[in-house]
Amino acid sequence: MAFGADESKLVSIFIQTLLYGAYTVVFALTVWILVWRRPAGQSINKLLLWTSIVMFVLATMHISVNYARVFMAFITYRNAEGGPAAFFNILSNFTQVFGSAIYVTQTLVGDSVVLVRCYIVWGRQWYIVAFPALLLLGSTASGIGILYSFAHIEDAEVFALQLQDWIVSFFSLTLSTNFICTALVAYRICWNPVMLLVIESGAIYSATLLSLLILYKAESWFQYVLLDAISPIVGLVFSMIIVRIGLGLMASTGETRNSSSTFPTTTRRSRHSAGYNMHHLGPFIAAQRNGDNVITTGTELSIPSETAGRQKDLITATVSNTSEDSV
Repeated sequence: MAFGADESKLVSIFIQTLLYGAYTVVFALTVWILVWRRPAGQSINKLLLWTSIVMFVLATMHISVNYARVFMAFITYRNAEGGPAAFFNILSNFTQVFGSAIYVTQTLVGDSVVLVRCYIVWGRQWYIVAFPALLLLGSTASGIGILYSFAHIEDAEVFALQLQDWIVSFFSLTLSTNFICTALVAYRICWNPVMLLVIESGAIYSATLLSLLILYKAESWFQYVLLDAISPIVGLVFSMIIVRIGLGLMASTGETRNSSSTFPTTTRRSRHSAGYNMHHLGPFIAAQRNGDNVITTGTELSIPSETAGRQKDLITATVSNTSEDSV
């Protein structure tokens, strides 16, 4: 049986609540890592901390608005003509416009983080991110167009032709921005576990966006489920990189593979050195040099000795560049 707008909203609020609960735990870990698990004398990375806080606040606002809309639809408007489904088609309703504004803002913040990460990893070469930056500007314009259209359109379904151009453009542009930036970062840092973290985070978000775009073009009300799920997903993929790297860094008895051995030996990392790297999580990549080893955070890495030098130079340059941005 095909889902209607009301059924889809009930499913979406359930899924969003589960993801928001997971995000709350991960956010708490992120703050703990950034604030309380840094070494004495090291300043807090305010850029990462405030970005994390903004993302969480936006996700909290979004789910709050969604709960308010579900309450209004199934309680206040339950006996109105058309019932709850008709309420969800009142796109000019303040809660709809406000919730959409939160979603657009959070998406743009997430895309900006991806863009900045790419910019830093590529040594602040602006021409590398020029095209993704234009895509981000296009996403901003499309987002504004969506909000303006919602505020001025008569009662209509979200699939109305006058809305499709703006909505499809917004989803397509943000998908392209994430895909291109993730690919650029992955190419730049070459093959190592940190790259896997970047690819995983980008792939999860991009796959969700692509599925949402397909469902919207198919005019399926199930698109509401993915649309509302994206809000906590944006924050989750951002915070999970910090948490996974940070927890690996903090292990005072953490192990890393020796890059020059076929059967890797282990190298113990001190808590002090781990904390030092934690200070440089700006581009979401932290590493340290240890003789001929390249130590990545949170997971083991084996790099052939003949390529270790090139890897070390790249990662060290990345970390050095990031330290200049730490506030």
